Amino acid sequence: MILAVVLALLLFYGAGHADSLPQNSTDDMLSLLDFRKEISSDPGGFLTSWNTNNSSAADYCGWNGVTCSRKHPGRVIELNLSSQSLQGLISPSLGNLTFLRILDLSSNMLAGPIPPNIGSLFHLKILDLDSNNFTGAIPSSLGNISKLELLLLQDNQLIGTIPQDLGKLSNLYELLLGHNSLSGSIPTTILKQRNLRILDLGENSLRMMLPSDIGHTLPQLGALSLYNNMFYGPIPASLGNASILMILDLTANSFTGHVPSSLGNLTYLSLLQLEQNNLKANDNEGWEFIDALRKCQFLEKLLLSYNQLGGAIPNSVGKLSNNSLQYLRFGRNNLSGAVPESMGNLIALNTLDLEQNNLNGLIGSWVGKLNNLVRLSLSDNNFSGPIP
Repeated sequence: MILAVVLALLLFYGAGHADSLPQNSTDDMLSLLDFRKEISSDPGGFLTSWNTNNSSAADYCGWNGVTCSRKHPGRVIELNLSSQSLQGLISPSLGNLTFLRILDLSSNMLAGPIPPNIGSLFHLKILDLDSNNFTGAIPSSLGNISKLELLLLQDNQLIGTIPQDLGKLSNLYELLLGHNSLSGSIPTTILKQRNLRILDLGENSLRMMLPSDIGHTLPQLGALSLYNNMFYGPIPASLGNASILMILDLTANSFTGHVPSSLGNLTYLSLLQLEQNNLKANDNEGWEFIDALRKCQFLEKLLLSYNQLGGAIPNSVGKLSNNSLQYLRFGRNNLSGAVPESMGNLIALNTLDLEQNNLNGLIGSWVGKLNNLVRLSLSDNNFSGPIP
């Protein structure tokens, strides 16, 4: 069958054209055909052009999702089959597409293991396999793709530990492994990737204490998402050194201690999500971070429900950005005292959640100043007097 396909190409293009296509170019075509054989369902017919039954289909560089190089005719540099509802397996033959720069199979229903020989695609810059049903461990061979910039494996069923070898990817700036079943800890090699911009490991079973110097070893981080894991210990104060951090999501872990005031150094911070931890504060200490966050003029969400915050809400809460802060959640803590009148300064608030605390006194005039408020939750407290 393989010989017949090659002969068909020679007959169609003629001997002169065949001389211009090196043997490894036809190898690319055969690798694509091998991949096609492993696809069991293509409901949209996206891969119907992938055949050699007629002359027009013989030009595999024109097949849907396939892009070839101009500099190296016949060599496949991009394979983009995203969002086609494809079912089946990844053929190991993709590892033979040695000129590949982009491999995007995201948002399909592909299953089985990720072939280890994907790690031989040394020119690959983007590997996007997110939102599929891949199983098994992350191949350590992916650490050999030295030019890789984006590694996106989130929303699969991957298990095992994160390979240490991924720390060799010195050009990597996005690592998304969230929504899998990964266990163990984050390799120290990854936590020293100074070019890393986005690290998403949320919704796994990772367990460790974050190193105290993480903000120094990952100074370029723009987003750190570790929610729904088993991280414990203090939130490192060094995160305040990651000066372009915009998103910090540590929800649903076991972090303890105070929220570090150094987070106020994060000028571009827009989301600070620390709910469902064991963070503490009381009247005398632990609330300093609220005053520090006033410098974060882009802060839109400050979410701290389900912690162990105690004492009175400080007056400095009214110094938070009144133009950008839309969500403030302190529900299900141990807060006491009255809600400060300065809360009325937060005129951009859409949601204010203070439910299930020990707050008391009158509901003051502050509430009438929040003209953009859509959701106000004050239930299960000890408020008295009339509703304003």
